[in-house]
Amino acid sequence: MPELAEVRLMGDFINYVVAQEPFFDKIEKSEVSKVSTELDVYESGIFTIGAICRGKELLLHTELVGGDIQGAVTKDLLCNMGMSGNWIFIRKDSPRLEQAFKHGHLRIRSTRGNWLILYDPRRFAKWRWVPGFSQNRGSCPLTEYEKFSDELIANWQKKKDFNKPLNELMMNQRWFNGVGNYLRAEIIDRINVNPFQAVNELSTEKFKELIHVTNLCVRDAYQLGGGQLKDWFNPEGMTSENFDQWMTCYGKKMSIRDKTGRMFWFDKKWEKDVPESYRTKKA
Repeated sequence: MPELAEVRLMGDFINYVVAQEPFFDKIEKSEVSKVSTELDVYESGIFTIGAICRGKELLLHTELVGGDIQGAVTKDLLCNMGMSGNWIFIRKDSPRLEQAFKHGHLRIRSTRGNWLILYDPRRFAKWRWVPGFSQNRGSCPLTEYEKFSDELIANWQKKKDFNKPLNELMMNQRWFNGVGNYLRAEIIDRINVNPFQAVNELSTEKFKELIHVTNLCVRDAYQLGGGQLKDWFNPEGMTSENFDQWMTCYGKKMSIRDKTGRMFWFDKKWEKDVPESYRTKKA
């Protein structure tokens, strides 16, 4: 599943495309898509789009061209990438257009007839019109680091969420927006703490280190071009030769299934602390 770095790279790609193709006239979905969101945005009017990212969320900001002179007419489409959703751009005369449409379940046509497409073979991606980013997700640890840090420090000894083991809390988007499976493994491994320890039992020094290393890891993953993992590729076609070297834990150390059934990688020295409820799901 795309995490913070990958979502942000998708946003960069969309904004690169719209710099070349600034005007659009249609949004549609594929015939097989089950997403029910109405996509007749501006009744055949011309509109612009731009991507804004926060954590794992990608917002497409659309604005009607030549709208009400008293104020801009805008709508925001929140896109959830699911397990493998990605963005591609394809020209109307490309021999690959039919293949792109086969798995392109959200399609945005430029006034030149070319297509910006949410490409998703597994069909888990979703989209909906919203007034802004989700209120139940926290600040972005990359672009809103001070707010991210302040929220955690203000709540880690107060909220019951922090009674949970570190490896579980790090998947909670209310506190670690953008962190997913590979990032939690790398972050926890780098701060060298027991991943099954309750977060509010960490020392103040270690908790602050956790916050700092989260910022460093999401920054590194973004700068390295994203995960390049099984279900995701960089939409700009970049490969990340150094990414596998950067990952020291995910897919390389001991693994076990957590309470949600997700694989979690960690150093073998913490094996004795694995909760009994996990052991029945051992990989």
